Amino acid sequence: MEIGPWIEQLFPRIEPVRWGEACWLALMKTRSPEHHPPLYWLGRALDALADGGATEALAARLVGAHGAEACNGWSERDERVQDVLSEACAYAWAAAHLGPPRFSHGEAPDAPPLIHVPAHDAFVAARRLWPVRTMEELLRAVGERTAEAAALLPAAAGRIVYIDIYLNPRMYAQEVGYRVELTEPLRAAVKHFAGEHHVGHVLTRPFQWGNAIEAGY
Repeated sequence: MEIGPWIEQLFPRIEPVRWGEACWLALMKTRSPEHHPPLYWLGRALDALADGGATEALAARLVGAHGAEACNGWSERDERVQDVLSEACAYAWAAAHLGPPRFSHGEAPDAPPLIHVPAHDAFVAARRLWPVRTMEELLRAVGERTAEAAALLPAAAGRIVYIDIYLNPRMYAQEVGYRVELTEPLRAAVKHFAGEHHVGHVLTRPFQWGNAIEAGY
């Protein structure tokens, strides 16, 4: 199912908006995945959750992160709901590469859930980078998010941190993940911090779990 109908199903009380400074979810209700890879892969991720019977759990987290009503747009609520959608993408990635996954809260029930793949005794912790002003801030965020996620991963055969880059809905193709000179420092930082914390890593463009920039696990 395409992303617009998915958002309509998950947030029926938010009215669709086509343009302007509106709630991100309201805008996404009017967007097509055609010529827009982030939204194509996001729709596919939500399909994967439906296949795994995990839609209901995700829906509760999405509403908890954003609220059932529209926000004013470009808000922290918009960022937090996209964090949860990145978890859906990590779930889809794990299903495609490791085996049937399930959400697990581990020993930290207040933290974002981990994704457990019992077939390989592997755990994946998803984290999304928020927009920042400078590359220095972005690289610092990679270190912080990797350390935070690694601390929550239990001892297991596989421990992987999944890093998703933020989405700029207006000019995403000019952002980190798409321009080599901006992406290479990020790729190097992800590999460095993953090695420092002895975890596997996956780095993706916004919501593009199906064609990761970098993966080592």
